[in-house]
Amino acid sequence: MIRFTEHLRRRLLGLLPRFSALAAACCALALALCAMTWSLGVVIVSDSNGSREVLITREQDPQRLMAEAGIEARESDAFYYTAYNGSLASLSIQRAFPVRVMADGQEHVASLVSGTVERALELCGVSLGEHDYTEPSLHEPVTEDTVITVHRVEYRDTLTYESIPFETEYVYTSLFYRNRNRTVTLQEGHEGTNEITNRERVVDGRVESSQIVSIVETVSPQNTIIKAYAAGAPVSPLDGPAVVDGVPSSYTAVYTGRATGYSASRGRGASGLGLHYGTVAVNPALIPYGTKLYITSTDGRFVYGYAIATDTGGALLDGSALVDLFYESYSEALMNGVQQVNVYVIG
Repeated sequence: MIRFTEHLRRRLLGLLPRFSALAAACCALALALCAMTWSLGVVIVSDSNGSREVLITREQDPQRLMAEAGIEARESDAFYYTAYNGSLASLSIQRAFPVRVMADGQEHVASLVSGTVERALELCGVSLGEHDYTEPSLHEPVTEDTVITVHRVEYRDTLTYESIPFETEYVYTSLFYRNRNRTVTLQEGHEGTNEITNRERVVDGRVESSQIVSIVETVSPQNTIIKAYAAGAPVSPLDGPAVVDGVPSSYTAVYTGRATGYSASRGRGASGLGLHYGTVAVNPALIPYGTKLYITSTDGRFVYGYAIATDTGGALLDGSALVDLFYESYSEALMNGVQQVNVYVIG
């Protein structure tokens, strides 16, 4: 019995080093497995087309994770990697979709995950002119079904010309009382011209609308001016008090006498004042220079009208004539001849 016990003790003492080595190896293996387990994580890989894979890996790079999941990445796709607390992470792939752009008779295709019509044009290298527009509009978001149409717009101006008719004006005078059918053309008329700018809006080569944007008078019309007879119409254009029954409503004196007519180159009379219709020569001792007058024939058929005394002459100074009436032409001076007139002194 003693021998058996001693033998058993010796056997156990011999096995003890082996068990120690085995236990150490097991502990080392367990520690290694724990270390490996602690460095692994769960990554959920999915894309917008519905693909989904769950990976147990220590990898964090999106491209390599996609390779492990067997999901192919495209250039325009977008990646979103999110790591949560612990060993859980997700990788979402937003797949790019094609957007068709129709411009200048060509079809372009842009690949993008999201964005607007404007972004799609940029990707296709399509630019817009000042008046061009798109359907849908530039700031509309695009989807996979979006088809963008670019409309080219230009404006074309054309010029046309139209005539402006002229009118006939009449200047009435009693100067022609001896020949009432007589007329004198003072100015020949002519047509004017309008330059008309018509603007067409051209969309994709077709005229969409047209409108007149400006009318410019390039040549002004000139009216015909005719001098014709009218009873009681004054020769002079000057104004004065109202005339009632051929007599001014206000005057300080009246003289009756012989009237003659004269004409001269435009200039000044003896008073230094100008010469024109409505100026007359007088005897300044009787009618001072600058006096306003109203002159009409004693029978009322001829009316010189309101006048200013600005000149004198020999016939006026010696009393041969009371007043000499100024006309703008020699023929008009002859036409009037010599006649009896009333000269009303206005002031």
